[in-house]
Amino acid sequence: MDVLCFHSSEEYRMNISEHLSDMGFEFKCFELKDHKDILSLWKKYSPSIILTELTDKNIKILDEDIFVVPIIKHLNRALMTKYTNRDFIILDELTKNFRKSFMSILLSHKDKKSVAKLLSAQRIAKNLIYAYDFEWGRTFIVPITAKDSLYKILPKISDWGVRIFMAIRERAGVPKNLNKAKIVWITDIVGKDRIKPHNLTILTDSIIRFIEEDESAFIVVDCIEYLLLYNDFINVLRNIELINSYVMEHNAILIIITDNEAYTTKEYSLLRRYAIEWKGV
Repeated sequence: MDVLCFHSSEEYRMNISEHLSDMGFEFKCFELKDHKDILSLWKKYSPSIILTELTDKNIKILDEDIFVVPIIKHLNRALMTKYTNRDFIILDELTKNFRKSFMSILLSHKDKKSVAKLLSAQRIAKNLIYAYDFEWGRTFIVPITAKDSLYKILPKISDWGVRIFMAIRERAGVPKNLNKAKIVWITDIVGKDRIKPHNLTILTDSIIRFIEEDESAFIVVDCIEYLLLYNDFINVLRNIELINSYVMEHNAILIIITDNEAYTTKEYSLLRRYAIEWKGV
């Protein structure tokens, strides 16, 4: 058992359960319990983590030698001051922030024995990408100003067992310590792992094959403006749309690093039509 969760709201329990299930956790969710009942269920199921809404009746659970992730309804300064070494999840009304908040907490406590054991499972570790505002099955536009921020976290993402494909124009700055990454240089120079910029179909097919090999593929395209020197915008857009379809179907991630000043307003709107803008962490 990975997680035992407790919340007074049935709607919140359903939403949290959906998030935990989608992220590969083994869990059980219960109505809110008092301190003794939580301890009893903890002994029964031996979870790595207890995730619970806090009330006066169960707050003593924070004093137990158990890894507890507390949920509070709003900013409670008195509580946070008393438990300064604790991370709290403050849920929004639709629990949209749950994945980022929960995985950020796990990432910050990865040295704890119970968390380290949990994160050793690839089904869980791959979802640490939520801590950096990424989401499986989506395409992201990364402005050139956030490129360095992305490149700094790629080795961490690679360490979590995520398969990375990079299509690059410049080799400078590309992380060298990526586990099992596929890096393709877009260039007119012939050689291994190189694709000519006018061979757009070959590049697209290479990315699609990589995505189809397994779920959880992380695709980084850092050469769009260079491709546009050899291909018209609509053709490049069509290929991005095709890749995006595979990203959604196979639960992958597509990252497009680009300079929005290189496009007209209409072109940039089309480019990011199905994408989320990511501005770094």
